[in-house]
Amino acid sequence: MTATSTENTIMKGFGTKDRPVTQEVWNRETFSPGHVSLNTHGTIEPDQRRFDHSIYFDPAVAALEHRYVWEKSWLYVGRDEDLPLVGDRMPVNVGARSYMIVRNGENDFKAYYNSCPHRGTELCAQKENAASIRCPYHGWEWQNGGKLKRIPSHWDFKEITPNNGSLPEVRLERWGGFLFINADDDAPSLIDTLGLIPEHFAEFDYANRYTHGHFRREMNCNWKVAQEAFQEAYHLYATHPEAVPFAGDAQGKYDIWSTKGGHVGRNSTYSAIPSTHAPADVDPVSSAQMFMQATSDWHYPGYPVPTLDPDSDLRSQIAAWIRKAFKDKHGRDAGVPDAILLDSLLYFFYPHSCFWLSEAVPFTYQFWPHATDPNKSYFEVRMLYPVNPDAPRPPAASRVDLGPDDSIFAAMEDKFGFLGYIFDQDCSNLPRVQRGAHSANIKNPTTFLGAYQESIIQHWNGVMSKAIEEGVAGES
Repeated sequence: MTATSTENTIMKGFGTKDRPVTQEVWNRETFSPGHVSLNTHGTIEPDQRRFDHSIYFDPAVAALEHRYVWEKSWLYVGRDEDLPLVGDRMPVNVGARSYMIVRNGENDFKAYYNSCPHRGTELCAQKENAASIRCPYHGWEWQNGGKLKRIPSHWDFKEITPNNGSLPEVRLERWGGFLFINADDDAPSLIDTLGLIPEHFAEFDYANRYTHGHFRREMNCNWKVAQEAFQEAYHLYATHPEAVPFAGDAQGKYDIWSTKGGHVGRNSTYSAIPSTHAPADVDPVSSAQMFMQATSDWHYPGYPVPTLDPDSDLRSQIAAWIRKAFKDKHGRDAGVPDAILLDSLLYFFYPHSCFWLSEAVPFTYQFWPHATDPNKSYFEVRMLYPVNPDAPRPPAASRVDLGPDDSIFAAMEDKFGFLGYIFDQDCSNLPRVQRGAHSANIKNPTTFLGAYQESIIQHWNGVMSKAIEEGVAGES
């Protein structure tokens, strides 16, 4: 995607003197002025606002996505801590395809196609630990490192030897404690594809975090519909009205970058200042106080919340309070800019994952396709807290699997608090989006995306459409 002729005419957020756009707020940063994450601007402005609604439900489109998107991209599949012991393994399902991730050594992980080379039997059905990989059907066996160990009645398979009988591997690379796989042997490296993400997240120190809470919810919508709900803040006004007094949705900032072999998009919304959608009589002090109380409720319940001084910088006061609460709770300093303590910076990594550069909402997201039905998908969320350097590393919280009608708030209140209710609000819209896609105007069944606020959605769908088009052309 290239810059467009509308580059100079797109209005990049709507702000006022008292409720400015995000970059103007970030320019006031005093704790870490000039920080790279707050002063790097997107290089791509897409101009493709219309897509046929069939991309959200057509089985033929879903099949092409599996072939030319899911099997050609770096996929975030888990974290090191998910497999803490040598010999631990787990299946990862991507649509109808399944992979097996194995911890082969103290600092060594492998990924394999979850299929026995003999007759195709699934090798790993659940998270487990074993000294070797053994097919339950006929007993073929491999070392965890993939080398062939034994074939019963080997006399009948003389052409297969330990030299040529290893399990076929899938590329696995790591960053920040995360595990990524890619079925494309020719794809650029993970670090090249991540682009600016490692630099922007350097002080956030993902490697020294642990999974405090983790759920995966089945969704009655396409995986793209689920992801798009978080690629824009435009929905906040109608979907999360209680946040309008202290979140700058209309003042948000959107950035898109191309990397070597991939794409990164960022949706940024600041906090502690009213939205331009909020009534004019919502004053800055009450807005900031409201956000600070919400932060206490979410992450520091029972921690004393001071009254803000209206004559001093409000965001700096909140950040100083968070730094103290953070140190008391986690035993380490919060060495990130004030904006990363208060605001929501969502980095989307093509095609299906999201990493929040935010202590207010320290989440990662994964959006997964359903095996057979493009009208269904899975939404997976982790909350990652810092490891206290003076205490043992907590074990990763077990994943909670939820059905399409289950309340995230009810299931995760002990981990996510009120944030679980926010997820329920988001999820409530998505089945209606999916049903409505089927009912679009038959004379013009297309989306009409916002020029700026929905630019990441534009770019993601445009990149996928191009990948499919080029893939099909390359094989014809």
